Amino acid sequence: AAKSGTTSLHNYPKQHPDVFMTDHKEPHFLINSEIGKKRIHKAVTKLDKYRKMFDTLTDYKYKGESSVMYLAFPEFAIKNIKKYLAPDVKIIIMLRNPIERAYAGYLHNLRYNPSENFSFEEAFDKSEQRYHQQEDMTPDTRYLHVGCYASQVESFMNIFKSNVHVIMYDDYVNNINACLSNLFDFLEIDRISVDTSRRHMVGGWVFKNRFLRNFFIPENNLKSLLKILLPNKKVREFLRKNIMKISTVDTPYLSVDMRKRLAEYYRKDISNLSKLLNRPLDHWIS
Repeated sequence: AAKSGTTSLHNYPKQHPDVFMTDHKEPHFLINSEIGKKRIHKAVTKLDKYRKMFDTLTDYKYKGESSVMYLAFPEFAIKNIKKYLAPDVKIIIMLRNPIERAYAGYLHNLRYNPSENFSFEEAFDKSEQRYHQQEDMTPDTRYLHVGCYASQVESFMNIFKSNVHVIMYDDYVNNINACLSNLFDFLEIDRISVDTSRRHMVGGWVFKNRFLRNFFIPENNLKSLLKILLPNKKVREFLRKNIMKISTVDTPYLSVDMRKRLAEYYRKDISNLSKLLNRPLDHWIS
């Protein structure tokens, strides 16, 4: 699920000699044609381009990618996994408290997606409507649907059986090394020491206003001009970091009212997931 630690889990196993992970983390090739080719940023839609992502000079036991929306669209993802990938494919699923995930997903779009102009309350109410009405709207804005895990996870478990490995974000945060060791056991490769000091896709901030976001995030003529005037990449990065410091603020907290609304929305699904995984999850809504 998006905003569940998948970027770090994509990058950390790269340190294992038996594992290759694609440079492009989220090609979403296995669902793009079905959900709409305009919806995913940097979507890979051609089979030959998808295959090239996995071209290597070295042999690996595993080659992987980490498209987070496969989980949210099991009806398409599973069909195409069976069509294009090896029959003994391994499926790794990461899950985060759907209440926290929904808000983190919204804040991510508030940082990086110029099409997100709603308050969280408005986005909560309109997430499905705008997705289905706008053919270029990213599924990342389906804040509620993405967190309905029970049927999604069950679909993968029913098809791929013991080749499905579920990681909980809480466990990952509390003991990342243990989670990586369990992952290596699942893949039947040697446990190795992994450097987990580098953090990936760190949140906790938003732009002070939409103008700043819409200037910094998309490519535009002024940014292109600055690249010409300042050809030194290190100088540009230094300026960018310092400008970002004065252009951003800490993220606001999720309101008590919205937390209650989300808890009520997900209550039944969390109960079903708890039974499916045989794991207590009451703390997600307590």
